[in-house]
Amino acid sequence: MNEFLSKLHNFKRGLNLRILARALVISLLCLIVGLHAYFLVWLNTPAQSPTLVYLNYALRALMVGLVLFLIYKGIRGFYDNRSAARWLDRQTEHEDDLYQNLWELKQQKESEPVLDALARQAQSRLKASYYRLPRLFQPSQWWLILFVLAGIGSVWALGWNEFRYALNQFRAVKADAIEYKKTVELSPGNVTIGKGQQLLFRVLEPDTRLKHRLFYRWDKQWRELGMTDNSYSFPALEYSIEYYVKNEVASSPVYNVVCLDEPFARSWSLYYKYPAYTGLGSRSDSLSYGNIEAYKHSEVIISLGTNIPVETAVMRFSDGTSQALQRVEETSFSGRITVTAPKTWYLELTDALGRKSRPEEKTISVIPDNAPEIRIIYPGEDVLLDQSLLLPLIITASDDFGLRELSLHYQINDRPAQQTTLRSLIGSKLFTLDHTLDLKGFGLLPGDTVTYWAQVWDNSPDRQSAQSVKFKARFPSIEEIYREIERQAQSSTQDLQSTLKEAKDLQKDFEQKRRELMKDDKLDWEDKKQLEHMLDTQQQLTEQVENVAQDFQRLIDQMQRNDAVSSETLQKMQKIQELMEEISTDELREAMSKFEQALMNVKPEDLRKAMENMKFSMEDFSKKIDQTLALLESIKKEQALDKALQISKEMEQMQSALKDKTGDPKQNTDRLAQEQENISDKFDNLQKALDEADKLLDPAKDKQLKQEMKDLKQDMKSGQLQNNMRQSQLQLQQNQRSQSGQSQSQALEKMRQYTRRLSEMKESMGGGSMQEVTSAMQKAIRELLIFSKQHEELRGRYANDPYPIVNDLIAQYEGVQVSLNRLFSVPQVTMFLPPKFYIDLNDTNRGYRDVFINVNEMQYAQIPAQMEIIQKGLNLMIYDLMQTLNNPSGGGGGGGMQSLMQMLGQMGEEQMALNMLSEQLMMQLQQQGGRMDAGMQQQIQKLASDQERLAENLKRALQNNPEAQKQGNAIKKIIEEAEAVSRQLRNNQLSQDILNRQENIISRLLDAQRSINKRDQSERRQAQSADPTIRGADVNTDYDTLRRKAMLEDSYRLFPASYQQVILKYLKLLNE
Repeated sequence: MNEFLSKLHNFKRGLNLRILARALVISLLCLIVGLHAYFLVWLNTPAQSPTLVYLNYALRALMVGLVLFLIYKGIRGFYDNRSAARWLDRQTEHEDDLYQNLWELKQQKESEPVLDALARQAQSRLKASYYRLPRLFQPSQWWLILFVLAGIGSVWALGWNEFRYALNQFRAVKADAIEYKKTVELSPGNVTIGKGQQLLFRVLEPDTRLKHRLFYRWDKQWRELGMTDNSYSFPALEYSIEYYVKNEVASSPVYNVVCLDEPFARSWSLYYKYPAYTGLGSRSDSLSYGNIEAYKHSEVIISLGTNIPVETAVMRFSDGTSQALQRVEETSFSGRITVTAPKTWYLELTDALGRKSRPEEKTISVIPDNAPEIRIIYPGEDVLLDQSLLLPLIITASDDFGLRELSLHYQINDRPAQQTTLRSLIGSKLFTLDHTLDLKGFGLLPGDTVTYWAQVWDNSPDRQSAQSVKFKARFPSIEEIYREIERQAQSSTQDLQSTLKEAKDLQKDFEQKRRELMKDDKLDWEDKKQLEHMLDTQQQLTEQVENVAQDFQRLIDQMQRNDAVSSETLQKMQKIQELMEEISTDELREAMSKFEQALMNVKPEDLRKAMENMKFSMEDFSKKIDQTLALLESIKKEQALDKALQISKEMEQMQSALKDKTGDPKQNTDRLAQEQENISDKFDNLQKALDEADKLLDPAKDKQLKQEMKDLKQDMKSGQLQNNMRQSQLQLQQNQRSQSGQSQSQALEKMRQYTRRLSEMKESMGGGSMQEVTSAMQKAIRELLIFSKQHEELRGRYANDPYPIVNDLIAQYEGVQVSLNRLFSVPQVTMFLPPKFYIDLNDTNRGYRDVFINVNEMQYAQIPAQMEIIQKGLNLMIYDLMQTLNNPSGGGGGGGMQSLMQMLGQMGEEQMALNMLSEQLMMQLQQQGGRMDAGMQQQIQKLASDQERLAENLKRALQNNPEAQKQGNAIKKIIEEAEAVSRQLRNNQLSQDILNRQENIISRLLDAQRSINKRDQSERRQAQSADPTIRGADVNTDYDTLRRKAMLEDSYRLFPASYQQVILKYLKLLNE
């Protein structure tokens, strides 16, 4: 029983202690919360505020009352023995309230046995069960308490100084007497920083009892910021400000923060002083921002202004070097550099804060002083030298600033190159030089090659130079020249033969189509297309002949330059070229034009007439090609003999030069032996040329010439000349100069004999040709006299009906054609016939054609006039042939040509005045509304008289001036135009058609002058070929002269190379 009571007492004490501890914890917690509440109010209330006193007393009273209440409540809740027993009963699963009943029975003093039994049972149950005292607080309550304490403790820890002051004041009830600083000390005070830098404001030795606030402004308005831990930081300040710090009792002075921009160059100025050789002087540039662009050796003065004052300004270059700029003012610097090479650099500015400007890369660019350019624009290609051994050159050089020296280099074969200075001081940017390289003194032999080029230097300190393209000039042998000439001549012949075949085929098809349309004059679409195709084909054939004529002229020019043929042969070839040009006559072009118009109008009558004219023109076209081919064939033997003669002359010249070299001990004998061998090879070529010429000789006509050729060839085959040349070669190889010289002298004498004999054969060939021509002309005169008398009888028999005489007229026409064909069957005849003969021949043939056409169309009114034209034409042809026999060399000459040129020039000026007067009258007529008064009619009649006078002057020139007769077709066109204008003006007709005709007259006069000028040049070139003493004379302005003159003009040199070529072509057209 006692043991039970002891344990019950222990449980009761444990339970009551827990109640007391809980009350104490809650009281302590309330005390802490009360202090914290006081602290919070203290933080937000001045220390001397009465509020804190009142709050202090209220909290003290509240906490005392609360503690007493808790203690009282806890004591009232203490356990006694009975409630402790009852608590134990509730802790078990038994519902018998054993412990409470035992306690109560003990108090009621029940019998001992009962109590003992219950006590043993209770004791046994106490031992068997575990009784745990109730917890002081539940886990969630403990967490809540810990959270509150942790939160309050954190606040106190963070503001420990403040809490300490608040706790002291809480204990003392009243605040202590506090002394505060009279000013607030700040860091950094007045300061200068860079824009965008961080800036920390901090209170020095702050009074933790006071709250500090930061005030600042960048304008008039102050702004307030709170300070954490008595400091505040601007992470990146972008502008200057004023600031101060203030607390409850004091304030700091107002400080300034000056915020400086990052240093940079605000303005740039570059002053360039270019090198003297450029001639550019100086210039300023303020827009390049430090990027320098100048010629090498230029001096550049750099001036810059900065946005803020800086301590230093340095140029840092990419090659690692640097250059400091000199201070001019607080924010301006200047420096001077010389441009030597391209590089990059940047400007480094350092301000008072030690900050450096951002590196911005800038460039120093060297404007290239281009090397000079030089070209040999004439001849501008590899060329063959002619016999003069003069190489005309046009050298053009240019540089962007100036040229200094020009030299010409040349190298003969593989010998060392040589040079000659053409200009030692030029001084201009563009320079063109017309220079002739004279190679006569260099001992060139056929086959030698001269390589030449030009070199020029500019005026820069670096002395840049340039070389032109290297060209070659080869001195060809006469065999090479003739090979090219024969190739071109063969090409011209083949082209003419092909054109003739096509022309005859076309003529056959055209005649067939003409006959078809005569039967049925309805022209369908297919017929029209066929005729248009024929017209196009004829146009193409005409162009082909014109191209052949141009090629043949170039061949003649090449022969002239190389003295490849005699002057007589050259004159004949020039005559052939003129005949080629006359194949495409104005009559043919006019017939083609009328035929084309007739096709467009599709009028049967006009088409028949146009086709009839076209037929005759096509026949004439083919006939002239035939004559030209016969002429080309006839001069082949003369060309072949010329070729042999030229080879002989060249061989003689080479042997003479070799003989002179042999006497010079400086000459290499092996080289001389090689030259002798080359001469021997040329002798073989001479024999081949003679064989070719012999084949072309006619055994019947050239019997004597053929015998002379045979004798010459036998002499050559005797071997004397070959033996001399062979001995000379062997002696040179053995270095026997003296013996070789004797052999060469014998060979040279033999060569001279061959040359002389060939010259005599050439002269005799010309004499034989002249006899044949004379015989043919005499026979033609006799036959034409018979036809002229017959025609006079036919004119007498003609009445109003042509049919009684038409058969005789046809037979007469055919007889005239047979006689003329017999005349032209001797090709050389055309070399001597004057141009007027062809004019009269065309007039005669046209008269026959007009008669036949009018008879066919039964239009008889014009037949008498046409018969008269035929009579006049026959008589004039007879007169022309007789004049030719009396003067076979042909009339006219340089004087006649010059007088004709002068006359045409004067006529051109007069016609220009007439044109201007006509235009003025035309304008006046338009202003008067088309009404013509008496004064205007009088002026128009005067104009008609002047126009008619011009036509008459041209007619007299055509009749009397042989040079005018050579331009017969062109002058006749001018006469026709002038007469047409005169007729219209006589009828007081003034229209745009008259103005157009007058413009045509001017154009035709200029064309005639150009053609005469071209003929004059050709004859002068032939004269030069015949007389070498005047070769270098400036006899006239030809294309090359015009070209050189143009190239020397400053305006020409300013054009690009492509434009220069266009100008050259234009000049060539003018000269043609």
